[in-house]
Amino acid sequence: MAITKIHAIKSTLGKALAYIENPDKTDGQMLVSGYNCEPQTASIDFEMTAVLAHKARNLQRKRSTNLAYHLIQSFSPEDAVTPEQAHELGKKLAFEYTGGKYEYVVATHIDKGHIHNHIMINAVSFYDYKKLRTVPYRTARQIRDISDRLCIEAHLSVIDDPQKIGQLYPENAGKKKSVSNRTEIRKRLNFCLERATGYSQFLSMAKELEITPTIRGKHMSYLLEGAGRSVRDNSLSDTDTFTYAGICARLSDNAQEQKYLRRTITGILSTATGMADFADKLKTAGIETKVKKATGQVLYRATVLDGAWVPEDALGSEFTSEGIEYALKNGEMQIAEDAEITLIDRYQELTIQYPEVCTAAVKLSSRQILSAGKNGLVLQVHDDNGNPAKLMVNKSEVTTSPDGEIIFNVGNDFSYDLVYEDGTHGTIRGAKLIQQIDEENNVLPLAVVLTEDQIKTMSLRGVTIALPSKGIERLFIPEKYVVCNAANGQCAVSLYPNHQYSYIPTSGENKRNSIQGDQLAAILGVAINPSTENTTLSRRIAAVERRMGIENAKNLGKVLLGMTSENMYTAADYDKAILSLGKKQIDLTNKISAMQEKRKEVAAVTKSLQICKTYKPVWMQYVELPMSQKSVFYSGHSTELQAYSSAAKNLEKEGIDQSVDLDKAIGFTEQLERKIEETKEQLRETNSEEKKAQQERKKVLDIQENHTIN
Repeated sequence: MAITKIHAIKSTLGKALAYIENPDKTDGQMLVSGYNCEPQTASIDFEMTAVLAHKARNLQRKRSTNLAYHLIQSFSPEDAVTPEQAHELGKKLAFEYTGGKYEYVVATHIDKGHIHNHIMINAVSFYDYKKLRTVPYRTARQIRDISDRLCIEAHLSVIDDPQKIGQLYPENAGKKKSVSNRTEIRKRLNFCLERATGYSQFLSMAKELEITPTIRGKHMSYLLEGAGRSVRDNSLSDTDTFTYAGICARLSDNAQEQKYLRRTITGILSTATGMADFADKLKTAGIETKVKKATGQVLYRATVLDGAWVPEDALGSEFTSEGIEYALKNGEMQIAEDAEITLIDRYQELTIQYPEVCTAAVKLSSRQILSAGKNGLVLQVHDDNGNPAKLMVNKSEVTTSPDGEIIFNVGNDFSYDLVYEDGTHGTIRGAKLIQQIDEENNVLPLAVVLTEDQIKTMSLRGVTIALPSKGIERLFIPEKYVVCNAANGQCAVSLYPNHQYSYIPTSGENKRNSIQGDQLAAILGVAINPSTENTTLSRRIAAVERRMGIENAKNLGKVLLGMTSENMYTAADYDKAILSLGKKQIDLTNKISAMQEKRKEVAAVTKSLQICKTYKPVWMQYVELPMSQKSVFYSGHSTELQAYSSAAKNLEKEGIDQSVDLDKAIGFTEQLERKIEETKEQLRETNSEEKKAQQERKKVLDIQENHTIN
């Protein structure tokens, strides 16, 4: 296995690159590679990308901006890894982490007792000119998971006996993740850094959140009230997020971004005719929005500034959802009076608490396990759309039962990182993952017959269960898991043992709770004898079945009408339509890939034009010098001259003159991006049409098999 760490480079980028590319450490630079840049001129390549980014966005360079990120991947001496293999793993790690959108240099050092990679990544993307954003500890975990998975796939430190996993790491199912002092400090500081625009404001907010910052030498330390000991800045983040310099830089960015958002949103509100018009104008102005599902909070982001997500309350009460609705309705903005709520209360209200480490112990079969290593497993799973992907499971989440079965302790509310075949990433919720694994392994549900007093309501959508004595006010079971028999007055539900069922508690709390399927089945029990008739329940079931018949008749009418309008008569007609849509999906996907590759090419050409424009005077000066002075001049300007020479050769290779207007090249890149987004929207629409066609096909099959109307 490999150990990884990452930190930001704010200055001396040239020295850092010179160190990692040292010929004495890299086998005469045979173990040095560059992606979309030449290792020898990487500092200039990185700089030119940053220049183009600020030129395209019409922004001033920030003095505090990170120049690059330095990632280190160290391999265990116990691993039989060759320098060449380590170098390839480093390149795979860098490409997957950056998505191929950022320049980087990979250098493998072999001068010490352990082989290790140094990876220098540009902080600005050459593809879309966006900054590479890191999140304390989350980024480090993401990099570590990628590295671990790549090592397992390369058969490094593979465990021969899977049972050793459980023997080495005890079961932690049912345990809750304890929030450490360090974690709580980090969460509270991030809360302040998302909102504050000045250092004094930051200190004031930190104090209200019961944190005392102290500068000690070159470090800052933070003391949480009641914790007993302080925590230093470099132990809170893998970058400089919580250092004095990092905090000041973030506050400066916040001031710029919040000012822009307030000014832009205010201007839009003065002309917007409604919420839909407001949303459209936000998008046109380069402002993205999203809503946190857990809290309902709206976040704004200024894409033209490549800014971070800004919470609505950071902008002021007039920019919250309620404030926006008031302004659209009344034609004016109104600043609400300060609510009687403390900052600590707002923090508790808006901060997402950690879910349980494990809510279900799921058995894994050989069909799911691709490989195993000291740090965990690599699983073959599928996302919500059925696309195959890999999932890295950490060792702490894996145990072994006494009979040798491999158990995956899944968190129902967790989001798990997926990796597709092309190296891109996605996510899947723990609840979906549990359901998927159980279905693949043919786990049978528990059939439970309900009593009438356990049924709160019945509808076409399903059954709502109420168990006041157990603290359950409302628990909904979808229709597909419900079987009713009006003849003998029975209603049964199918409950999967590992699934989590959400319910509203009788305590009156707004927060929903959950209960595992086997626990719910045990509470409900086998309520009545199957042969026992329940007249009242029979009438309720019959009423639902009548409504179902009416609803099915309506659906049948809609299906037949839709079939007629689309010249569809059988399921085979839908098969043809689905096949056609599938071909369209492939064509659009290929078109997007081609345009993305073209964009990379255009970005490379644009950077070459910028380099030539910047360093041609240096080159001309060198050319015009007498031969006796060339050597001295070259030694002092070798990087600039090499960069110019390489850029000029690239342009010549592409048949492009150096006099091409740089702004036109940047404009062409923006046009390509718009076309890519338009094509992606077409693909999403096609996917939606294909899904609808699949659903309609199923309805037609139900009609043909006489399952729709009894």
